[in-house]
Amino acid sequence: MRSLSSHSSALTSFLPFVPTSKLPAMDSSIEYLTDLEGTQVTFDAVAEPPFNFPAQTWIILEKLDEDPNRLTKEDIVAELGPSDTSGKFLCRPASEEDDNRRAFLRIYQQVPIAGTETKKATIRASQAVDTPPDHPELIAFRTFTKLDCDVVPRLLGYQQRQQDHDEGVPGGYITYILWEKVPGESLDLTEFWRLPFADRQAIRDKFRQVYTTFLLCGYMPCMAGPSKIIHDKSSGQMHICGFKLASPFDKPQQWGDVNYFQYGLIQPSDSRFDWEGTPPETADWIEDVNGWTW
Repeated sequence: MRSLSSHSSALTSFLPFVPTSKLPAMDSSIEYLTDLEGTQVTFDAVAEPPFNFPAQTWIILEKLDEDPNRLTKEDIVAELGPSDTSGKFLCRPASEEDDNRRAFLRIYQQVPIAGTETKKATIRASQAVDTPPDHPELIAFRTFTKLDCDVVPRLLGYQQRQQDHDEGVPGGYITYILWEKVPGESLDLTEFWRLPFADRQAIRDKFRQVYTTFLLCGYMPCMAGPSKIIHDKSSGQMHICGFKLASPFDKPQQWGDVNYFQYGLIQPSDSRFDWEGTPPETADWIEDVNGWTW
């Protein structure tokens, strides 16, 4: 198996948030982070309180997605960011095969500008940025760790390195972020709206408890929605996730019922949407005086 450490061959990049209206047309058919299943990824120890992570090695089990951001020379001139890609992977510890712990790994890597992939290494090396961009996901996870926020997945480690001479952009950046896979799955709204009212309300109560704490943690998912709620039915645990494009709160936040709406847990009574197999006239749905359906 290949071993990826702070000085080994590997993966890819890191991009500051760009408003959708300014994003270039990207070629999403190209994938750069391929055939990495079985690869060992090694993290150096971090001892910079509150960040205390041991040296550790994880094995990539499965690639979950990749989001290439392949830019042209014109895009670079327009300052739309470096050409890069990011991928998400499911991992397990390398120490013991029967260790059932799982974690997610995000790899951000600078890639060659479109059309220069086969150019000489010196040409591709000239594209390397001096400083890796500050990525919202890592900033958010570091902030959560500093604030001891326990309603989001725990940050397990992170690392940055430069690409070697035989990689896509010699001297370009690679950033790794590792966080725990918490128990449960993303909330299924069709299933949620089929539940009896009391069961739906129990989930809402748990969400309010979790989200009230989360509002003190400084960052939120770029797009609120049920996929950002990880709910473990067996234990009742709940976490908020999905921070790849996290954005900071611009002012102190307080709980409001609109938070339920943002995540699909209540609906406007005047524009309800039907869930498959749950017609409103037979569902255990309740309307309140404020215009919400519960």
